[in-house]
Amino acid sequence: MEENYHSKYGKFYASKKWRDLRNRKFADADGLCELCKKEERYELGKEVHHIVPIEKDWNRRLDYDNLMLLCPMHHNEVHERYGALQEFLSFWDSQ
Repeated sequence: MEENYHSKYGKFYASKKWRDLRNRKFADADGLCELCKKEERYELGKEVHHIVPIEKDWNRRLDYDNLMLLCPMHHNEVHERYGALQEFLSFWDSQ
């Protein structure tokens, strides 16, 4: 039986090492999305994102320099999750 992402990496994401590193990233980014800040917007970050995904390089899973704090919109963008809601929000943001 093939493992899904959450069953494969859930133990890592529940680990104390990950939680501590994630909390440090939130604090260092002042809780704000790092991509929004580059656009001079200030949105709350919700996801600590691995720039190089852990499924591509397991050794970078706890590499602080491989992390960025993202809002849901940017997290969906970097994962190329684009649906009707994102299309609607993108339309209104451009007005």
